[in-house]
Amino acid sequence: MNFLEEDFLVCLTDKDIVYTLALTGSSARGESRKNTSRHDYTSDIDVLCFIDPKDIAQTMRCKNAYAEYSPLILMSSEALKHPSNAILSMDLEWFGGNGLLLQKPDFSGHRADEFLAYQTQPLAYYNAQLTSSTSHIARRLYSKICITCLKLLYLSEHPERRSFVFEHELIPHHFAEVSTVLAEHIVNRDLTDEQLQSVAQHLKTLITQRRLVTESASFLESTALFFSSENQHADKIIEAVFLENNKLSKAESLFQGSNE
Repeated sequence: MNFLEEDFLVCLTDKDIVYTLALTGSSARGESRKNTSRHDYTSDIDVLCFIDPKDIAQTMRCKNAYAEYSPLILMSSEALKHPSNAILSMDLEWFGGNGLLLQKPDFSGHRADEFLAYQTQPLAYYNAQLTSSTSHIARRLYSKICITCLKLLYLSEHPERRSFVFEHELIPHHFAEVSTVLAEHIVNRDLTDEQLQSVAQHLKTLITQRRLVTESASFLESTALFFSSENQHADKIIEAVFLENNKLSKAESLFQGSNE
């Protein structure tokens, strides 16, 4: 943790604002890849800082005064009630200063349309980011789009599932419309840029044909916008994702100059 983050957390403590830090991302959930593909990229990991809704205003004052470039991502504790990828991906064995006494959320009783919409949300988010990405970032986004599509194809065949789908589950799964070899290439990041972009488009087309996925999309604004016209609402989709996931806006969630 750098000194800017420490300054921010000291500010919270000084103002008696209780918080909990949690790791999330592919590394946090134990999905660090060890393949040798030249197309692979470093696994991501983020630090979430949960706060109680009643403390949001005070927290924003601390945020604006300290840690201008902190990589922390702020989230309302209300976010734990919804099965977003960030929540499902948390390392629940690691809570740094668990002042809010957070516990592992249980989504077993959640409706299928809510769960599936939240799992479709990354597809909407990554696709929206393509509009302003460099070629290097675009490759990573197309890779994430392909992985998300595979997970959605998997979930459409397992609508009872209410837990995170790990990448290692995708390769042995028999997809009706995706060969085992292609699934393996996607997971292992073995496709060239041209192949990856073509496969991403093909998989997105397959997803639009899955009625279970498209009908559940109406549960969230971000996914509804994506299926209505994926290339016309990028900014609205990105903002909607933050509000749905973090229960805070993008500007509130991120520190200026970080996580852009």
